[in-house]
Amino acid sequence: MEEKVADVVKIAREFHARGWLPATAGNLSVRLDDKRVCITASGTHKGHISEKDFVIVDYEGNTLDGKKKPSAETLLHLVVYKNFSDVNAVFHVHTINSTLVSRFLEDKVILKDYELLKAFDGIDTHESVVEIPIFQNMQDMRGLSNILQKAIDKNEVRYGFLLKSHGIYAWGKDVMDAYVKLEALDFLFDCELRSMHLQRSSL
Repeated sequence: MEEKVADVVKIAREFHARGWLPATAGNLSVRLDDKRVCITASGTHKGHISEKDFVIVDYEGNTLDGKKKPSAETLLHLVVYKNFSDVNAVFHVHTINSTLVSRFLEDKVILKDYELLKAFDGIDTHESVVEIPIFQNMQDMRGLSNILQKAIDKNEVRYGFLLKSHGIYAWGKDVMDAYVKLEALDFLFDCELRSMHLQRSSL
């Protein structure tokens, strides 16, 4: 467990340095086993995070270990872990690209024919389409987790999702794989935003 937490601490600080986790935004987690998940504590500044800023919860969100309160969005992480057995790390960050693209588009981002789509599992050609759903942000985490679950049941979620004006959730087989997926999505969102800007400028 210590090694996994140390990896998340390192990446959290890097994300903060990149401007992906301003103030106390975002939350990061890793799966420990089939009964426990380790997640960042609520209100943690990721640029100054340490091993003490994590909480261990069960798959219902109950605290098992840790002196702080788990992230308010813990239930969303748990929905991902419950549905995708190959996922062992879930990252939620507030990049500018993910925040803005969720405001300009209504219900999903359609990523088509990008070479970088091959960063995602099961995709081996640029001639592919990946849809990243956008959910309305809300303070009711139980209600939001139910919405996420229904979308997963309909096969509408696989690689990540956006919350309106609230950033991106992405995940992977391990900490580095989740990092790669997140970085790929942020680059693709940047491409989409620039394309939208160029299209509007040409009108």
